[in-house]
Amino acid sequence: MQILWFLFAFIAVLALIGLAAWLVRRFAGNRLGANTNRGRMPRLAVIDAAAVDGRRRLVLVRRDNVEHLLMIGGPTDIVVEPNIVRAMAARDQAPPRPVVASAEPPPRVAPLPDTAWAEAESARTDIFDTPEP
Repeated sequence: MQILWFLFAFIAVLALIGLAAWLVRRFAGNRLGANTNRGRMPRLAVIDAAAVDGRRRLVLVRRDNVEHLLMIGGPTDIVVEPNIVRAMAARDQAPPRPVVASAEPPPRVAPLPDTAWAEAESARTDIFDTPEP
């Protein structure tokens, strides 16, 4: 008789646990334990970690678009370099320039005549030709 009571109580407890799990899944939706913003980039992430020695590690942490270099695991945790601004991707920095097809090549800058270059060079070397006092 005691075994029947135990089996009945055990089955009743399992049924209550199953009912509670079903109710949570039914009415909580995706809010519990799931990332509701799947398309959005997470705000906090560990980018990289490297072991310094047996106890300490260098960890690069990203928060929004700012990275922080931390040394953890020693007697105190320290911020080695704060506010490392993360570079934007090249495609996000400047809009692409429109491609214009033209029949003529772009204009070129005319080179200086040789006499102007020689005069500029001689003026530069005259400064160093003076004797020191």
